[in-house]
Amino acid sequence: MAGNSILLAALSVLSACQESYFALQVGKARSKYKVTPPAVSGSPEFERLFRAQQNCVEFYPIFMITLWMARWYFNQEFCTQVFCQIHVL
Repeated sequence: MAGNSILLAALSVLSACQESYFALQVGKARSKYKVTPPAVSGSPEFERLFRAQQNCVEFYPIFMITLWMARWYFNQEFCTQVFCQIHVL
């Protein structure tokens, strides 16, 4: 069973890396625009970056659940291809 889900596991790890990258970008933006935590308002550029990262965080559990639930109904190649396209958008 584990060998049947290797592509989905790889996609899960890559999406977690992307979430980490977004979080690091927010950290860099905090120092660049001098916004100290827990403040979430500051320059418009920071607020855009922060909101984009928060949107990704909010929808990440939904993405992961639907990714792994789809594995029950479709093969992993199809699921991985479809969710890679959705995740890029």
